[in-house]
Amino acid sequence: MLERLIPKQRATSTRLGGILILVGETMFLFSILNFMMITRLQYYSSGDSFARTIFPEYYFFLLSMFIVAFIGMWLTYVYIFPSKQKFSQEQAVKDDRSPMYNRLVQMHDEMREMQSMVKELQEKVDSLSKEGQK
Repeated sequence: MLERLIPKQRATSTRLGGILILVGETMFLFSILNFMMITRLQYYSSGDSFARTIFPEYYFFLLSMFIVAFIGMWLTYVYIFPSKQKFSQEQAVKDDRSPMYNRLVQMHDEMREMQSMVKELQEKVDSLSKEGQK
């Protein structure tokens, strides 16, 4: 029943994915600039002096924000990335979406076939050498 609720995914070109990855990678740079500007506004806000009470200098405040961001990056690296990678790999091999995976499966089947042929040939050579020794 759950399968009927989940929509089928469409086969598309790589352009849309490439654009999204490029935008996502460049947005990180804008996020750093945005973060720096927002911390200045928050620290020097006249309506909220809480940050200035705890951190007497702006640079201490900024350092603490970087520490919080570093902890977030560490948690993401340890917990989120493995999950995303596993999900991504599962999606890639689902419904013949990955040409590389399909080729790898094909090569694996061919390799098994060649191994069985080599084994048969080895058995024939062994039997012929035994007959030749008699």
